Amino acid sequence: MSNIPKDAVVLDELIRLLRSLIGHVEFGSIELIFHNGKLVQLEKSEKIRFDKP
Repeated sequence: MSNIPKDAVVLDELIRLLRSLIGHVEFGSIELIFHNGKLVQLEKSEKIRFDKP
């Protein structure tokens, strides 16, 4: 059995996920949603911009 606390594993996974999301957003936002002090959801909103014709 691992000696790594569960919170540390969850935090490592969250950091990995955020890095992945941030790396793929050119224009947009990433929002962290909390409920009763706990992170429950991540939302990614992206805009696609077109050059003027």
